[in-house]
Amino acid sequence: MSKSIAVSWSEFQKYGCVKCGCLFVHSNMSGGGASPVTCGECNEHFVLLADGLTESPISFGEEKYKPPLVEHPRKGLWPHEFVRPDIRPKGIDGEFWSPRGVGCDLSGFVQSKEAGERIVQMVREVVGQEAESWLDYREREPLWIQVKIQVEDGFDLEALNKICKDGVITKRRLLSCRM
Repeated sequence: MSKSIAVSWSEFQKYGCVKCGCLFVHSNMSGGGASPVTCGECNEHFVLLADGLTESPISFGEEKYKPPLVEHPRKGLWPHEFVRPDIRPKGIDGEFWSPRGVGCDLSGFVQSKEAGERIVQMVREVVGQEAESWLDYREREPLWIQVKIQVEDGFDLEALNKICKDGVITKRRLLSCRM
């Protein structure tokens, strides 16, 4: 990030990422009104400055570069919301699902909101009725989408966790783990 640019927070809200216009960025630090961010879509790095700042109070690189405020390069162009791509396994009638281990339920990360909805539908079909399992989707956290499978739906969660360690869940696997 040694020669990154800095844009104001208000311009970011109007135009999004300095490269692609996506409105979803993440950061692991901030200070003094500045936050170095990474675009969730194109991985571009830039600095967001609180309105009124003209230079980042945070310096970067060995030469201690402090990115100055610049006019947003996409000024006048519409931003867009981040939508995680809906990727499915090839050659398998199932979904990518990375279980996180058994606790009060069996939670697993999914590729997209649509993939999570399809998994919940698979559970409903196996259970034969409305299921307790659910999709945990939060608009502000589009990279942290989970499906939470509940023991109340009649699954051996330990067995399901073990059989899905390869990162894929299928209707057949769900059926094999019914109690």
